[in-house]
Amino acid sequence: MSMAGILLSAVVAVGALAIGIALQDWRPRPRPRPRRSDRTCPDCGDLRIRAVGPGNRLNGMLECRACHCVWSPNAAGG
Repeated sequence: MSMAGILLSAVVAVGALAIGIALQDWRPRPRPRPRRSDRTCPDCGDLRIRAVGPGNRLNGMLECRACHCVWSPNAAGG
């Protein structure tokens, strides 16, 4: 190989390395997943939860659609 060929190979290798590092830093960071324990029924563990709407005394509480357990989302441990 000639000196120009070696120099061209080195430039291409350095360029590929620089592009690889730039793309590595460019990737978006993964978003943290929401905690599933906040949205599970404390009684049966089901994920089918709905918020009780306005119009009754349970406004703002969560209700399990499987076992109909109702609890406050702000309560400790549940």
